[in-house]
Amino acid sequence: MSRKLFGPFPSVAFHKQIGRDSMPPLQVSYSGELTVGVTSAPFGVAARGAKVADVWMSTGASGKDDAYSLQVTGEVYINGTTCLSTRPSIAHVSGEASQQKTTRVTGDTGIAQAVIDPDANTVTDGDVLTYDLTLVRTASPTTEISNVFMVVELEPIIG
Repeated sequence: MSRKLFGPFPSVAFHKQIGRDSMPPLQVSYSGELTVGVTSAPFGVAARGAKVADVWMSTGASGKDDAYSLQVTGEVYINGTTCLSTRPSIAHVSGEASQQKTTRVTGDTGIAQAVIDPDANTVTDGDVLTYDLTLVRTASPTTEISNVFMVVELEPIIG
């Protein structure tokens, strides 16, 4: 049986505010140097109905290879179907040192922020979320990409 809370509430968005606090984001980390991609790894399971509100990535070190491409791209799936129309990615920019980078904040060089597909971002109780980390690299960059983190922020569906 489902119980609904009845008002009055301090704001129209009260349920979402409470849900956001009680529904922490799903997080995954790849510790160390990322030398091969990760495919279909488990991210977590939806405990209740929600929408994927944001997906973002951070790296402890963005790697360095001034001669060839060096990039990590993330993908998130709900029961095997992508929920993104644009995947987040972090790439080394020629001439830069290997450094911490994130797609969470706009304006950094070498990043692309995720765009959520509004037609495929709903999860229900028990849905399984998985992820891929796709790595584009040469055989031996100067510095490998390392300590990759990916976060899925969920917004509860109330009602």
